[in-house]
Amino acid sequence: MVMGMQRTTNPSRPRTRASAFALVVGFASVTGVAGCSRDKLARDGRVSQAQAEQYVRNAVRQSSEGVVLEPSQKGLDQIERVRLAEIAQDLRGPAALCFLDRAIVTMEPGQVDGERAWIGVPEGQAKFRARVSVSGEVLTTDVLESGFDDAHMDTCLTKVISKQRFVESRDTFAYYVDVYYWVSLGFFAEAGSDEFAELMRRQQTAAGVRAKACLTGRVGPGEYRVQGLNLFDRDGRSIVNRVERGELPAEVSSCVASAFKQIRIHPEADAFIRPAAPDVVFTVAADGSVGVADERWLELIELEERAARDKRKSELLDQPIGADATVEADAFVDMGEPPPPASELPEPEPEPEPEPEPEVEGPAIDGPAPEPKPDPKPDPNADPGKPGTKIDLSPRRRN
Repeated sequence: MVMGMQRTTNPSRPRTRASAFALVVGFASVTGVAGCSRDKLARDGRVSQAQAEQYVRNAVRQSSEGVVLEPSQKGLDQIERVRLAEIAQDLRGPAALCFLDRAIVTMEPGQVDGERAWIGVPEGQAKFRARVSVSGEVLTTDVLESGFDDAHMDTCLTKVISKQRFVESRDTFAYYVDVYYWVSLGFFAEAGSDEFAELMRRQQTAAGVRAKACLTGRVGPGEYRVQGLNLFDRDGRSIVNRVERGELPAEVSSCVASAFKQIRIHPEADAFIRPAAPDVVFTVAADGSVGVADERWLELIELEERAARDKRKSELLDQPIGADATVEADAFVDMGEPPPPASELPEPEPEPEPEPEPEVEGPAIDGPAPEPKPDPKPDPNADPGKPGTKIDLSPRRRN
């Protein structure tokens, strides 16, 4: 059994109601369909039945989405197991796109048992069986079991598995691979908190200010309420979003959607997909000017933050480096000797004049200077044994 999934380091963090339901259903499905394989592993003595169940239970509980591959071929070598692990990781991306493409269409904010929750989330789990040819191409893909309420997920995931290329068969026969997939929204620590509500109020107001140009000169006077849905990743970026058109023209709503996609929230390492619903009210006056609700509130917040930064900056500039910021009023602080007034400053000293270069004494020479005597040429007939005689060692021949 080869797995590819998103790991989370803290499974005790709060979940949304919908994601908790999906994980429970996913565990029931995966443990039920994988019982035959675990029996074989237990009889071989590799792991016990309880260990196998605990492994699958931990995998599903600690991940918001994942892929498990269980091939029918036995005796896979290490290279084939590594390749299957890579295939499981490759399937996660296209499978997540199936979830995102459907979630941005069906998800709506609502209530479940009197509590705020998201309804229409296409989460669940399913088991597929892919019949693989000798060359590794998928011949057929069947849905064996499915816990998705949305049939679109089964159809989309079937297409994703059919396009995947698996490991080539070790013999001349085709084999099959069981593919398990589960997905849910996952962890959202800030969901429903006052901090997240204030963050969204600020972000959606800033997005509305950016979208004012979309309405200028394109719509008549009146009040326009724009609601949308943003799906954020673990880094806080908007992956995909939508806006409800309402009375706005198509080109105006597309422009507003582009402005809303720039909304950012806090990053969360253990998250998978985090939804948020921006809600902005635009007011178009008779003269064509566009206003946004909470625009004045956002300006005051930014002015307060700017004033706090300027105050902090001035405190840091006026305070000596390494000094304590809290000094009592009656405490003695040694500021050193005060600088002298400008009238008592000493005059700059004049620069010393350069000293003349010393003259070299010697006998006076009348007329032009004598030319140096050339070195005497060596006598070719001189005795080589005589001291001081230079010998010509060049390879030239003498005539």
